[in-house]
Amino acid sequence: MNKLPATFHVILIMLLFPLLTYAQDEYAGFGHMVDVSSFHAKSFTFSCTTLSQNTTVLVACYDADGKFIRSYLNEPLPVVNKWEPLSVTGKLSKNAARLFVGVYYKGDGTFLYDDMRLSMKGGSGEENVTLKNAGFEDTTGLNSYFFTKKVEDAATIVIDPLNSSNHVLQVVSKNKTNTETYGNNKTAGNFADVNGVRLYYETYGTGEPLVLLHGALESISSYAGIIPLLARNFKVIAVDTRGHGKSSADTTKLTYQLYAEDVNKLLTYLHLDSVRVLGWSDGGNTGLLLAMNHPEKVRQLAILGANLYNDHSSVADWVNDTLRSQIKVLEANADLNFEWRVKQCLLNEPHIDPASLGKISCNTLVMAGEKDVIKEPHTRLIAKSIPHSTLIIFRKTGHEAVREIPELFVKTVTGFFTGK
Repeated sequence: MNKLPATFHVILIMLLFPLLTYAQDEYAGFGHMVDVSSFHAKSFTFSCTTLSQNTTVLVACYDADGKFIRSYLNEPLPVVNKWEPLSVTGKLSKNAARLFVGVYYKGDGTFLYDDMRLSMKGGSGEENVTLKNAGFEDTTGLNSYFFTKKVEDAATIVIDPLNSSNHVLQVVSKNKTNTETYGNNKTAGNFADVNGVRLYYETYGTGEPLVLLHGALESISSYAGIIPLLARNFKVIAVDTRGHGKSSADTTKLTYQLYAEDVNKLLTYLHLDSVRVLGWSDGGNTGLLLAMNHPEKVRQLAILGANLYNDHSSVADWVNDTLRSQIKVLEANADLNFEWRVKQCLLNEPHIDPASLGKISCNTLVMAGEKDVIKEPHTRLIAKSIPHSTLIIFRKTGHEAVREIPELFVKTVTGFFTGK
């Protein structure tokens, strides 16, 4: 994703996790954003149970404009071998409108969680606030949670090891040094000086070239779970976008047109005339523009969770609310760094006229999740506007199909590219 700590390469569209700015760098975690505008001046208690060490619960308050007010954090548990409760209590500020309630974990290992609970207490007594899938009994229900975790971490709902009739959330956290490191592989990696920056890319497998383009504030490592699967059939060329991962950046304003031109120049550098392109999220936006501007370079295109423009009709409102909140925090701290530049791009780009998609001459696979942050009518508009397109909406998935359903995703993409 860039110069950000690897722990916080977020899962949601591009790391829009609300507490990114505040949480300690060595932690990763998950949780819910809750509307508490009707609970002013009441105290709260948030709790969960855990069968894990190095775990803490956190609550953060925001006002109606998304401005951070304060947070409450408890001390991490030591090593435990039974289900133990974790809780944190505080009082809502008068202007609090939203609470983030969540759990953070640190280090490698297997972490288990259950029974997320939030209650409010005031003059009329105590009231429980509903948290979706708080007991993890809906085994398909992780899309209701916000996650920020290392790319290697895997979150799944499993059977409670101490109670076979119960389901719990399991997070398996691994350090990059313990596995093959996609995005930092000296054997597979190379640099190309193109378009005023130094782009980093890695190559795996043999066969016809397939270029992978990742999302905002991500890196090559976001494809770690599917690169080995794709490399069975293709020569995979995974690219770090300028300023992300190991690629350098200059001071040029970030736009998807710029990203697309970077890829075009990289393909020229590699003497590749016609390639398959797979773009996820922002990488999908880049892929669309590359196919529009340089149709001779793109043999086939597959995109996941792309958008033509950012407004109420295309992107979930909470995404832009969170972006604006994060930008305000960065600006208040005079921290106009690369993260700020990327989030400005996310908020204000792209600017693609649906009619202009008629310039795309290659066969195109348009994909999104049923619960994607990109609204389904917008995804359907993209598919409808491309002359030779196929539309796939993955059921019970969100913006993270690459991570949520890797085998089905690879089967779908490979089948499209090979016609099998």
